[in-house]
Amino acid sequence: MTDQVGSQRVENAPERLIVGQVVAPFGVKGELKVNILTEFPERFRKMEQLLLAPFDSLPAHLAPSASLDPKTVRSFQSHAEGSVPRSPTAFRPPSTATPFEIESTQLHKGQLLLKLQGVNDADAAAALRGYWVLVPLEQARKLPRGSYYLYQIVGLEVHTTEGNHLGKIADVITTSANDVYVVQGPGVTDPTGELLVPGIKAIVKRIELKRGRVIIAPPEDWA
Repeated sequence: MTDQVGSQRVENAPERLIVGQVVAPFGVKGELKVNILTEFPERFRKMEQLLLAPFDSLPAHLAPSASLDPKTVRSFQSHAEGSVPRSPTAFRPPSTATPFEIESTQLHKGQLLLKLQGVNDADAAAALRGYWVLVPLEQARKLPRGSYYLYQIVGLEVHTTEGNHLGKIADVITTSANDVYVVQGPGVTDPTGELLVPGIKAIVKRIELKRGRVIIAPPEDWA
């Protein structure tokens, strides 16, 4: 998994880490439906404050590949349907990472239902669609050995066990089975310019953060 804090490569460490993404309003009182992007969903029960940041405000290498781009979602049409009253004061979604006090949290069908102070109706909640839910880096949880944060993996040099340099990890794709490292560089021979490396022990032999590299089995031996 790509989700562990560590002391290596701290020069690349972001100030904040993603723990969720707002995907939709829930109900008419301002609750947010959040996709959970942390190995520790129970952490939300004890949190009193979190940060929200716009979708486009984070560098691409810090954001999960499989995430909701709010530009692809049709605007919330509550007023046209007449189902939700207009807020007496228009809510302005923040343009930078902004702290919000938490009023309530509830885990529901694998997602988080989140109520934040100042987000009081469905229109306000809809305006936050796509926003990242963040926590400061110092609040990161330490996971079992063999797991890493996304920022620790992206940018690592990739070498084979035979000593061939393939390139760098440009992105990490998260799947239900395992992570997939997207490698780009002079040693990649695929016409697409990318080598997709499954993050499994049979292929990824060692991750050496201190040396800034990953050692993998030669692609021709993966079959």
